[in-house]
Amino acid sequence: MNTDLEDSTGAEASRHGLAVLAAIKAMGESLTQAEASLAEGYALDLAGLDTEIGRLCAAAGAAPAAMAPALRRNLEALLVQVERLQAALPRPNALPRPNNVGEQP
Repeated sequence: MNTDLEDSTGAEASRHGLAVLAAIKAMGESLTQAEASLAEGYALDLAGLDTEIGRLCAAAGAAPAAMAPALRRNLEALLVQVERLQAALPRPNALPRPNNVGEQP
């Protein structure tokens, strides 16, 4: 038996899934911009990136099962971007050491 409440809940779940998909794509665009900025020599502040991606994963887990394949593909693409960005980041020991007052360069 299909009720109006079930229809409403299904539509809401679909909207949730579409919103999560849009958020994943927006995060991908942000990561693309971060990669470009890094390539141009700009410093990046990635504080909170892990938290935001965790939220996307949690939200994807609450999406309708029918959306799982699309969400998985997009999350996997996001993972590839994160790994590529991580590989491009300078290593802490590769950063130039600041000169302290009184030290010779």
